Amino acid sequence: MAATLYRRQRQILDYIKKYINEREASPTLQEIARQFKLSSLATVHAHLKRLQEKGYIERDFHGERGIRVTDPRDGLMFRDVVDVPLVGVIAAGKPIMAIEEPDQTLTVPADMVGNKHVFCLKVRGDSMVESMISDGDFVVVEKTDYAKDGDTVVALLQDGTATVKKLFHEHDKQLIRLQPANPNYQPIMVSSVVIQGKVIGIYRKFETQA
Repeated sequence: MAATLYRRQRQILDYIKKYINEREASPTLQEIARQFKLSSLATVHAHLKRLQEKGYIERDFHGERGIRVTDPRDGLMFRDVVDVPLVGVIAAGKPIMAIEEPDQTLTVPADMVGNKHVFCLKVRGDSMVESMISDGDFVVVEKTDYAKDGDTVVALLQDGTATVKKLFHEHDKQLIRLQPANPNYQPIMVSSVVIQGKVIGIYRKFETQA
């Protein structure tokens, strides 16, 4: 699985790849700093360190132009991929407010997304563990206001908080049940809810946090 990248990391990676394609050599740290108007080479080092930790580059510290691209998206497994915006944090536990993080993306297989309008959320909590959604995972969500019983949805409650749960309509009670997938949690019963999307994929991140 390709790791998530911050926007600046993505920009630097794209610059390095373009530079190498055009000149058959990698840029120096000074050239990267000038390109992005960074006053400190330490900042460049920090970005390159993250890209290396995430598997996108390798570095030879014995040479001035010692950067080699090892972008995992260039491999066979990631031949057809798309970058999906990572827009916030969602609760798999008690509902919490979404926290926007618009400078991040998650790279996912294109066939997962198709022509759907999608976004990603980072999961906080363990109420969906029996549906293989754990604390710290990322869910890929199709943006839609329609879902059928049994779908795992991103639901916005009347108090403005959001949660990820399975959706069921209790027609006899005229209520909507948001069902956790963990016996330690009780379902959330509401009279109405706004469906913000339907979960279509799950990603788990094993690399060091940025």
